[in-house]
Amino acid sequence: MEVKLPDSFLWGASLSAYQCEGGNFDSDWRFWEEEKGLEKAGRACNHYELFREDFHRARKLGLNSLRISFEWSRLVPEENYFCSESINHYSEVIDELLKLGLKPVVTLHHFTNPLWFTKKGGWEVSGNIDYFLSYTRYIVESLKDKVPVWLILNEPLVYIYKGFLEGSWPPGCKSLSRAKKVYNNMIRAYILAFDEIKKIYSEEFQEPQVSLAKHMRYFSGCGCFPAFFNSFIAGVRDKLFNTDGLSYLASKGKMDFIGLNYYCREYDRFSFPLGRECDCRQRGRKNYMGWNIYPQGLYKILKRMKEFGLPVIITENGSAEAKNSFYADFLLEHLRSLGRALLAGVDIRGYFWWSLIDNFEWDKGFSPRFGLFEVVYSDFSRRRRDFAELYSEICKSNKIDLN
Repeated sequence: MEVKLPDSFLWGASLSAYQCEGGNFDSDWRFWEEEKGLEKAGRACNHYELFREDFHRARKLGLNSLRISFEWSRLVPEENYFCSESINHYSEVIDELLKLGLKPVVTLHHFTNPLWFTKKGGWEVSGNIDYFLSYTRYIVESLKDKVPVWLILNEPLVYIYKGFLEGSWPPGCKSLSRAKKVYNNMIRAYILAFDEIKKIYSEEFQEPQVSLAKHMRYFSGCGCFPAFFNSFIAGVRDKLFNTDGLSYLASKGKMDFIGLNYYCREYDRFSFPLGRECDCRQRGRKNYMGWNIYPQGLYKILKRMKEFGLPVIITENGSAEAKNSFYADFLLEHLRSLGRALLAGVDIRGYFWWSLIDNFEWDKGFSPRFGLFEVVYSDFSRRRRDFAELYSEICKSNKIDLN
C-alpha cells in the first residue's frame, strides 16, 4: 500500500550552524571544548564557505526545504555589537535557498550561546532574556521578507538536561534548582520571542509559522526489578520531557505547529527524583550511538500529537550507523510510521532527516555520522551515501510505500 503526500509536504534535511559551519570562535561551546579537552569543532565541515555546494546537493536529491540555524555568537560576538558582515552572510544563505526552491526553516537557538552571554549568567538570569530578544528582533527584522518558518528554540529540555542536570555540556552543572530556573527563563523567552516575531510580520508581510523543535523519546520501563516502579517512572518522564511543555504553550496559543525531533526509545528505571535511563541490556537494535532504535515509537508519539490540534513537522529524525545498510532500514521504517500516522488522521506537514551532511556531534566529536552526505574531513569533500538515493526517490515520488 502506498500513501500519497500533499504537494505542499516538506521533504528536507536539517543543519546546525555550530556543528557544520566552522569558525565559530565566540561561542561558549568553543571554550567548553578547550576547558574539558574535548575534540574541537574548529572548521567543522567548512559549510560556512561551502553552503552553496551543499544546498545544490540537497536540491539535486529532490528536497524542497532545508532547516538551518543561525549562530548567535557569530551575529552578536560582543555585548550589544551586531555584526553586519554576519547578517549579510546569512542573508546570502537564505537567498541561495530561495533561488534553488528550498523553503527556509530557520532555528534561532541550537544549544550554543555567545561567551559574553554565558559570562553574564546566561539563561539563569532573567534579565538576560532581553539579550535574546534583541538578537531575535535584529535577525527577524533583517530577514522578514525571506523566511516563512521560524523555530525559536531547538530542544530546550535537552539543553537543560545536558548542561544543568547531567553536567556534560556547558556550563557543566548538576543542580535541579538551577535547571528549573533556566527552564522558566527559556519558556518566558520563547513566548516573548513568539509575540515579537508575529508583531514584526504583522504590518507588511504574510504571517510566518513559528514554533520550537521539541525532542521526544518513547519512554518504557525496563524489565529489571522493580518493574512496576520502572514503568511508573517511565510515565513520569514521558509527561515531564514529552508533553508538559507542549501542553502549556498550546494552551497559550504560542505554537503554530509542533516541531518534533524523534530518534529512539529509552528504557527507564526508578530512582529519586526523576528516574534514570537504564544501562542494562535490552532487546532490539542499537545504532552507533547506542540508542535503542524503535520506529513504532514515532507512530505512537505522532498519534498522541493529535490531542493538541496542531499540524506536525518532523524537524529531526535520523541515525548514526556503523554499517551503511542500516541507514536505509532506519529511514524506511520511520517513514512507514509516518505514513501510518497520516492514515490515522495526524496532520503531518513535513519530514527532515538529520542531517544533510556529517557534522560535529557536540561532546561525541566527529565520529558519529548522520549525514545524507559523508564529509571527508581532511579536505571537506562530500560523498553521497547509498541511502541518500533511496531518500531522493521517495522525495521525488512524494509517496511512502507501507509494505
